[in-house]
Amino acid sequence: MKESDIVSRELIEKGWIKVWAVFEVQAALKDVCINALKKHVDDLGAQSYVKILEKSFTDVDKIDAPEGLKQRGVKNLFTQVSEVTFMVRDFEGVMNAVINYAPTAVEIVAPEKITISMRDAQNALVSVADMMHKFANAGIGGMLIKGE
Repeated sequence: MKESDIVSRELIEKGWIKVWAVFEVQAALKDVCINALKKHVDDLGAQSYVKILEKSFTDVDKIDAPEGLKQRGVKNLFTQVSEVTFMVRDFEGVMNAVINYAPTAVEIVAPEKITISMRDAQNALVSVADMMHKFANAGIGGMLIKGE
């Protein structure tokens, strides 16, 4: 049995949640792409509520830039993907990881059932509301309210 499996079992017994996520970075420069993704995954692992069990990185691929970037003179982008399996202390931590680290895909692997306290549910909702307000304040989103 792998050490990560032993750690995973021990933490699940203590109420932690096992998560699998995919992160992707695209950048105009290959080095920027590689360094940004590594730093992003390392920053996630540095959070006190997260323990990374496994991480892998694909080779860097060169892709055509979207039309909007081509019009600005960027012909190609470099892209890299990382798969990360990690443990999170509680559901609020899962919400924070998703909100702050924006995985391309995310899956709760274990446990099969999660019990969440009213406080934790409230804190998770506040985190989502706070992110919506940050988007609105930055002028990149928000909720439209229909008036009469």
